[in-house]
Amino acid sequence: MELRTRSLRQKIILGYTTGVVVVLAFVLLSWSNLSNLQEQVYAGDTVSSLFDTTLEIRRFEKNFFLYRTNADFNELMGYIDEANELLGHKDLDLFTTPEVVDNLRQQLNDYSALLRSESVITTPEEMTALENQIREKGKLIVGTGEYIASGRVAVQADALQSAKRNLIVGVVLILTAGLAGGLFLYSKAVKPLSVLEKHMNRIADGEFSQIEARFTDRELVTLRAAFNRMLIELRERQKYLVQSEKLASLGTLVFGVAHELNNPLSNISTSSQILAEEIDAGDVAYQKELLSQIEAETDRARDVVASILEFSRSKERRSFHLKKAVEQTLRFIKAEVPAEVEVTFDIPDDISVFGDRQKVQQLFLNLIKNASDAITGSGRISIYASYMGDHGEKVGIVVRDTGAGMSPKQVSKIFDPFFTSKEKGYGLGLFIVHNIVEEHGGNISVESNPGKGTAFTIVMPAKEA
Repeated sequence: MELRTRSLRQKIILGYTTGVVVVLAFVLLSWSNLSNLQEQVYAGDTVSSLFDTTLEIRRFEKNFFLYRTNADFNELMGYIDEANELLGHKDLDLFTTPEVVDNLRQQLNDYSALLRSESVITTPEEMTALENQIREKGKLIVGTGEYIASGRVAVQADALQSAKRNLIVGVVLILTAGLAGGLFLYSKAVKPLSVLEKHMNRIADGEFSQIEARFTDRELVTLRAAFNRMLIELRERQKYLVQSEKLASLGTLVFGVAHELNNPLSNISTSSQILAEEIDAGDVAYQKELLSQIEAETDRARDVVASILEFSRSKERRSFHLKKAVEQTLRFIKAEVPAEVEVTFDIPDDISVFGDRQKVQQLFLNLIKNASDAITGSGRISIYASYMGDHGEKVGIVVRDTGAGMSPKQVSKIFDPFFTSKEKGYGLGLFIVHNIVEEHGGNISVESNPGKGTAFTIVMPAKEA
């Protein structure tokens, strides 16, 4: 149940639904404001008509008092009826109170009654008094109409201001919801995925470290578990491939040892056969020469066996002569190097390196084999070494070839695992070289240009730290 409540999918759906609700609320609020404004516009037309009617009442009142015609009287009474009709509209309640409407209706009724009583007046004095009353009522009617009209202006101004305020609030809510949704999406999806991306980049650089970040969402927890399982599998496969590369190097050594042993053993066999044939000849001097050749070839075979035994000794780090180690490595690998490729080295006798001799020899074996593969036809592989530092605490080694060289892009990836420009191989030779150098606390760099060869520069400790 906990995983279901922490599902990233459900959180995204919830965030999307919340956003839709906020937008829908904003739309409904805007629609309500527009409807309210529309209603007030229509109601405002009624108020305007009412105010215009009161003005017409006053105008025809003046005409009636001037000309005393039935037409003016009928027009005046018609506008009074029209005003009473307009007072019956409910729209007026938006701008004024029912008391004001009732007051205006009463004023119109009183006004109408005064006009109708004019026909029964006989004396000039009474007529003058009646006209004054009618004019006063007319002024009150116009004043009340104007009061209602001014209320319309105030109410519409308030409604417009409220609509603006609601619009601003709605926009702020949408922006806030959008920002909150963006932050939510970043924290729940973008940020965790960026963590995974960083780990993938580290894997591409050869660092197989598991994801330690803690996730709370089901999808990301599952993805992290699958990712870590993949890393474990990749690490195991890499160990297997590295071991395969080491076995391939060992195969090269075995082939070289067999080649080195074959020659002295063949010479011993030949000398022994000749000696057996000449044993009765009595030529002691010749027999001694054959025995001397057998002894020399036996010593040669013993040196080869001693070299391979020294190579296979325990991996203890100790100080050893670099020149002798390189000579033994070249002896083992010379059968793998084409005859047209010349291998030379210039290493002073007194230079020593502190480390695991077997791994250092494997380092040279991989570098020489890699350089040999980079040369098409004839070429040269040169190895140099010298002390570095004020007190000779480090040894600088350069392995240079005249091969095809590499582009800057290839150089930037040359020590990555599984990177290779060859048709065969796992691309782990130089990766192993890099690891061996780092294990010894040294460093390695490479310079290369297409068509101008490649030079590896290695710095190794000369003494125990």
